[in-house]
Amino acid sequence: MKNSVGRNVLICASLILCLTVVCVFAGCKDSQSTEYDLIKKTKMRNYEFLNKRAQKGQIVLIGDSIIELYPEEMLGQTDVRVYNRGISGDCSDRMLERLDSNALNISPSQIFILVGTNDLSRGISADTVADNISKAIDRCIVAGVKDIVISSLLPVNKDVSSKMVGSRNNRQINDLNAKIAKLCEEKNVIYLDVNPVVADENGNFDRKYTYDGLHPNANGYALINAELLKVFGIADRIAIA
Repeated sequence: MKNSVGRNVLICASLILCLTVVCVFAGCKDSQSTEYDLIKKTKMRNYEFLNKRAQKGQIVLIGDSIIELYPEEMLGQTDVRVYNRGISGDCSDRMLERLDSNALNISPSQIFILVGTNDLSRGISADTVADNISKAIDRCIVAGVKDIVISSLLPVNKDVSSKMVGSRNNRQINDLNAKIAKLCEEKNVIYLDVNPVVADENGNFDRKYTYDGLHPNANGYALINAELLKVFGIADRIAIA
């Protein structure tokens, strides 16, 4: 009897191990946790605190590290303020969760959302990312945001730094961008495709505009900044906050 029980336990353990291995290699990473660590939680709470003193009817940038690293020096001083609510490493589901407390509770007149590349690096599907962005758009519409601008994901360049780019590739990025562009058209919001200005002839992130194959350098941000200000119609009229 004891031997029979032992064999059954061993069989069950083997089955669990096999299912775990199959899940990993079959793409079950889509359920991989995107829970915030202490640093990300602190940034989120800091934004909640800062929003208590923020002016309403201004501009909010929200997304991942590409937003958080947006260089303040490029933005001129004026009465229009930009509130940067980027969190490095953010994924679309977490951005969606904090959208109300970090952005919409200050009633922005314009919002710029750039998120998704970290989802792809975690194996999260393009459909899941697009669905999260779609829900974010819906919330912005309900909140009465006048101009909702959704950015394309930037291309990557593994030749600059394969370690930084990781598992991301431009085929995935282009597929997700197509989905984002389609949903923006369906919801009648602005899709800002910045890739033509930062990509090289092969569709990779141009070396002139990135320092690690994933994030823009100052020259890259200058190009993105120029495109964004055209969409907002406030070139050289904003101040970072």
